[in-house]
Amino acid sequence: MFKEHTKVGNIMVVEDNHIDVLVVKALLDKYFNLHIYTNGQDAIDAMDKMDFDIVLADINLQDEKMDGVDLMKRIRENKKHSRTKIFAVTAYYENRNYFLEQGFDELLTKPVIKEEILEILNQ
Repeated sequence: MFKEHTKVGNIMVVEDNHIDVLVVKALLDKYFNLHIYTNGQDAIDAMDKMDFDIVLADINLQDEKMDGVDLMKRIRENKKHSRTKIFAVTAYYENRNYFLEQGFDELLTKPVIKEEILEILNQ
């Protein structure tokens, strides 16, 4: 399990809901270097400048040009990021198979539960 005093890895969080950002920060900021983006294009631009171990992508971004599925596909197009794990974050657990078939590595459901997210990230 992770130790609070040692941050490991860079995690990109793409989330446009301020409350959800606060929740993710409260759960993970002690353990990881978090980089928060509120839209897909800013996330893509950041991927060009920095390597991320994991991307947590909200499915329902209010970005009219790119939702979470589009973002994941754009990241997957770049061979440089072929090993980056990308997790869908959504309240729609019943669509889990759909999101995995689209290319996500895993699905995290909202509301995010600390033990669940840490267990998945620990893998």
